Amino acid sequence: MATNVFFNHAVSTEQHLYEDLVVESLRIYGHETYYLPREVIQEDSILGEDVQSTFGDAYSVEMYLENTDAFEGEGDLFSKFGVQVKDQATFVISLRTWERFISLDSNLATSLRPNEGDLIYFPMSGSIFEIKFVEHENPFYQVGKLFVFKMQCELYEYSGEDFDTGIDTIDIVEDQQAYQIVLNMDSTGTGNYTANESLTRDGINVGEVVSWTPSSHKLSLKDNTTTLLVGDTIVGANGASYDISSIVDVLSFDNDGNAQNKDFEDNADNYLDFSETNPFGEVT
Repeated sequence: MATNVFFNHAVSTEQHLYEDLVVESLRIYGHETYYLPREVIQEDSILGEDVQSTFGDAYSVEMYLENTDAFEGEGDLFSKFGVQVKDQATFVISLRTWERFISLDSNLATSLRPNEGDLIYFPMSGSIFEIKFVEHENPFYQVGKLFVFKMQCELYEYSGEDFDTGIDTIDIVEDQQAYQIVLNMDSTGTGNYTANESLTRDGINVGEVVSWTPSSHKLSLKDNTTTLLVGDTIVGANGASYDISSIVDVLSFDNDGNAQNKDFEDNADNYLDFSETNPFGEVT
């Protein structure tokens, strides 16, 4: 038997009023955040993972943080790998805000809802969170319609992504955490490299500039895509051109007084004698 049409909860005028109240509440009690859609550049067809991705857009939207006392998760842990931060958070965004400001982005895997793998920058704490799961049916069809998305997030761990959002507080993550190569350039070159400009060798892209020190002719680059050798000519997008005179080994550490990295490395060299043809014993 059909429901009574005179007591239908899905009334459009009530839905619009309720949605207005939800949006207004989020703007009053929410926080200014940035939503960063992930653009997958190269995907592993076997594992279905992104081998290389970039974040080129950042949308300023209001979100409500459900955790009022502190971030969720396990917090700060001291493990065998050092201190690990396991903060989690749940952000709430209205359906109207999503459809008006973010859903039209061409890099979204689906425009119907926030995507797992996308990032949220939270300026209040300076943290970046990665979306792990999106709950779209909580609260459950109030007045017959859904009005918000709840995004369960974990603190983001950098893994080689490219950040070009144009917002310095976000893009600096790549400069601070990306693997960098330091090159000492020959003094006979010309011009000056500028931060974030593309570098080429024989017309092939080899990375981006992190910093350039004209007085010492020292160049730091990131997003390196090929092996560089002494004598290679590195050309910047703005016309600067220098030859590599030496490459700094960033993996060689000085002996830290608070650590024993170099001591362990030196002692480890004496354990195996690779001069033997068979380190596990000679066959007689």
